[in-house]
Amino acid sequence: MNYSKMTKDDFDRILYTRLNEETLQSIVNIPGVSEIVSRHFNNDTLLNEETLQSIINIPGVYEIVSRHFNNDILEAWEYEQYIKVKEIIERIELWNPEFQRTIVLLNLLNKLTEILYDTLDLKLDKYVNLRALPVREFHKETVEKYSAYPIWTCDFEGSCLVGAEKFEIEPIDLILHRFGDE
Repeated sequence: MNYSKMTKDDFDRILYTRLNEETLQSIVNIPGVSEIVSRHFNNDTLLNEETLQSIINIPGVYEIVSRHFNNDILEAWEYEQYIKVKEIIERIELWNPEFQRTIVLLNLLNKLTEILYDTLDLKLDKYVNLRALPVREFHKETVEKYSAYPIWTCDFEGSCLVGAEKFEIEPIDLILHRFGDE
């Protein structure tokens, strides 16, 4: 898992969601927080009108609290990445070459590979069988004939998804011309 892809906004969103599950007193009881809060309020007890946000905004508290909940935050973010993968795969499975353009599929595959390769350190073929992608009926024979190119699918306009390491779109006419089969 590559956590470097997590933004500060992601971290804070998850942190504050997690903090909403806590009481103000449980936050103050985190080791190191009570000392800072006590100094901030000149050893007075917490006032009832203090909010979680006002406590977190005291210099030094955010850092301690975020370290305290770090593992929970990382786990939640990783779970979110798997949810994104699942949602993208569902959209890929719904892609229909009879009325959807290949660019839609290409964008979905690019998003999916970014999450799989760069964040989760997983391979695409574990989640998507490119050979099982639907092909416009009119282009099935060409896709099968040049599958070693590799050509994965073609849409209703003759735009084809090709490539092994990096996916691209090529017109079917260009592929046929390349192989001298016009």
